[in-house]
Amino acid sequence: MKPLCISIVFLNYNRVDETRRTTEKLLSLQNEEDNIEVIAVDNGSTDGTSEFLAGLQDRITVVLLRENSGIEGYNRGFELARGDIIIVLDDDSHVEAETVRRVRELFLENASIAIVAFRIVDNEGRRFNTWHIPKDDHYQESFAFVGCGFAIRKDIFREIGFYPPDFFLYHNEIYVALRVRSRGHKIVYDPLCVAFHRTGGETRDPSRRIYYTLKNSLTLIWMTYPFMTAIYLAVSRIIISFGLALVHGKIGVAFQALHDFISSTPEKEPLSENARAMMRPFFLQNSIVHRIFQRETA
Repeated sequence: MKPLCISIVFLNYNRVDETRRTTEKLLSLQNEEDNIEVIAVDNGSTDGTSEFLAGLQDRITVVLLRENSGIEGYNRGFELARGDIIIVLDDDSHVEAETVRRVRELFLENASIAIVAFRIVDNEGRRFNTWHIPKDDHYQESFAFVGCGFAIRKDIFREIGFYPPDFFLYHNEIYVALRVRSRGHKIVYDPLCVAFHRTGGETRDPSRRIYYTLKNSLTLIWMTYPFMTAIYLAVSRIIISFGLALVHGKIGVAFQALHDFISSTPEKEPLSENARAMMRPFFLQNSIVHRIFQRETA
């Protein structure tokens, strides 16, 4: 029987050397495993990335966008994916054959699983610790996943509209996790599924981090929580983000994010009490009381 078809989609922007390495890894993977397609989306790169990818169109599917549309660029690749399962990577991350085989096994064995969150490691095999996934390395349910390495059923991903186009950066994983959970699907963390994140992330423009973290956090808070809880978390998030903006001299950016959120407040899509319980890491990340307590006890 033909193995479950998997589409690997990765987004590229002005990191041609990393794009080359990722592509080499995934082309090698195609030689090891059957029924895998690779889709590379370029977000309007100007450093030669788009030209490099264009030269591979006979071996992988390439989407060349004219400008940087943030995480929305992924959606072009998701739409083209022919696989039942999509593995999502960054231009500086890759997976090995063992992970692909494990992904196939997990999705075939359990129809209730919508997303598998991967263990994220660097070149030395050291684990990246993030509040998006469990701290303990054993198979278990997960609150969310890390965007540089996870797998998702395409039909469910399409049902929720893929990534939110107006987020641009940050918290798109949390949005997807919320939408998936609101439909009763399961997210699991499996440390046997590994994504190698080679650069460990780069320092981003603090303006974009302040703007999108504040705006997108407020959007998710307002959508998800009952009114009084949403008010508490929103005020907390504003305090946290304005404090960060003050440190970086970006108060105007924070005010712009707040203004843009208020101008386009989303409709509420409250989760059930049980689903909200699984979202506790997001609550803690945005609760000023818990942030102060954690800092004092660190």
